[in-house]
Order: sequence, then C-alpha cells, then structure tokens
Amino acid sequence: MRISTPNFHNLIKNPLVIIIPLLAISLLLLFLPLKLSNQIKATCVTPIRPLQWATCFCSNSASNFFDKIISPWRDAQAKKQLEEQISQLTNKIIEQQDTIYKLQNKLSMLSKFQIEDKNVKTSVIPADIIGYDTSNFRKSITINAGSKQGVKVNHIVVSNNTLIGRIITVGSGSSMVQLITDPASRIPGRILQTREQVIVEGNATAFCQLKYIPRWAKLKEGDDIVSSDIGGLYPPSLPIGTVMQNEIKGGALFRSVKVLPMVNISKIESVLVLTN
Repeated sequence: MRISTPNFHNLIKNPLVIIIPLLAISLLLLFLPLKLSNQIKATCVTPIRPLQWATCFCSNSASNFFDKIISPWRDAQAKKQLEEQISQLTNKIIEQQDTIYKLQNKLSMLSKFQIEDKNVKTSVIPADIIGYDTSNFRKSITINAGSKQGVKVNHIVVSNNTLIGRIITVGSGSSMVQLITDPASRIPGRILQTREQVIVEGNATAFCQLKYIPRWAKLKEGDDIVSSDIGGLYPPSLPIGTVMQNEIKGGALFRSVKVLPMVNISKIESVLVLTN
C-alpha cells in the first residue's frame, strides 16, 4: 500500500495550516525567558541588518539629495517674499514722509504769513493744488477749496508770502486760479528799489514781463517787483518777481523786461487764499 505525500499547494490552500503554527510559535516566544527570547530576536534580526542599513542609507541619501534640490528654490521664494515685504514697507514710509512734508509745509507757510502780516487783519484759507491747466496759452491751477470754504472770485492766492494769482472761477468744493504767468493776467506793481509803477503781465511761459517801461526808466537786473494797491484788487507789497532781463531793442519806445516769479509754481503743492 502506497502512502501519498501531502502536496504543498494543497496545504497552503488551507489557512489553518499556516495560522496554527504561527500562533503556536507566538505563544512559545511569549512564554520563553526574556534572555532566550532576546537571543532568538537577535538571531532573526541579524540576517536582515544589512538590508535595514541599506534602506536607511538610501532613504537618507534620497532625502539629502531632494533637500539640495529644493533648498535653493525654497530660499529664492523666501527671499522674494522678504523683498516684497521690504518694498511695501518702503512705500509706506515714503507715503508717510510725503504726508508729513505736506503738513509741515502748510504749517510753515501759514505761520510765516501770520508772522510777517501780523499787523494786517487778513484771514486765509489753506488749500492744496489738485490740477494744472495743460493748455499752452493759459496758465492756471485748480485748488480744493471753493464756496463751501468761503472762497470768492477775485480773492488773491499766495504761496510762501508771494503772489501767484487770483481766483477766477469758484465751485462748491474747488476753484480755479489764474496764475501771474497767464497772458490775461495784468497786475499793478512797483519796482521795490525805484518805486516806479509797472504792469506785470504773463506770457504763457514760466516768466512774466513788464509792460510800458520807458527807455529812460532806471531799471536794472536784480530789481524786485511787488504788488501795488492801485485799482483796489491786489493788496500792496506782496512780492511778485525779480527783473531777469532788461533790454532796449532798436528804436522801441519801451524797454523789453523779463521777470522771473519769486516762486516756482510747478513745485508748490499748497497755497493760501486771502479772503480780505
């Protein structure tokens, strides 16, 4: 009679054939003395230690490799964020400095006017320039003060105690100022040094000119021109400009006189409107 040998494939098809021995081995290891159990563990672990070491080495190497690749990108992103933050802070500082400068300029201009004209009962309205006339033939500015603030037509406008123009149009919250450089502007004035009466006229440039100055007038470059109260529109003694060029052309009856305004209007930001 032939005894048949169990087929391995048939054995593994039955789960109990594998589970029961594993449970038996586990129970055996559980109740073994600690010293013997540790020896068995060490004996089982020893063959796979090289594999563990190789796995750890590969893992660490891969981690270091990816860190080297990603680190520059991460540093670049962090640098970019820092640069953006610095740029934003710089812009805020510049904005605050600009605001402080405007306020200081207004306070200085108002204080200076009150000190120099403390004996004159004149009230003023501070205003900011909010627009410039882009025309090549007219010279005017727009300010952010109007009828609500008490501004009226023909009120005089000054900056740094220097005459720059007069109000010609008034809105509820803004007004237009005709500058002394406008061709339609004609201001009665006097030569400070000689006291001669003159007319200051604009010529649509950054300069003005004097009209009807006779050939024999004692006038020289560097003479100062101030406003005159003749006509009752302008207050007296407001600085206007300085004689920059003084010529006699051919047989002309009058001198050709070029005047440089005391204030560079393109650089000012605030003005004062004289209400009286």
